[in-house]
Amino acid sequence: MNYDLDTKDGMANAIRWTEQMFSTMKDTSKWVIPRSGTVVKINKTTKTATIQHIFAPDPSIARVLEAMGWKVTVVEE
Repeated sequence: MNYDLDTKDGMANAIRWTEQMFSTMKDTSKWVIPRSGTVVKINKTTKTATIQHIFAPDPSIARVLEAMGWKVTVVEE
């Protein structure tokens, strides 16, 4: 499956995957991405996310969330 965010299909697939994952989470949850040391605090009611990069910033996370219509705040550690 194509997850190239620079293509229409890739971004659509990334959005679909993220929405499906978020549907399994509680309203105010944390999503931890070990490969980048990133913690994403989500609020599904307000469609807001706070991204905290620990050691390897991954800008693709914010790109997908913003494409979903979410407000994203990035906090660098």
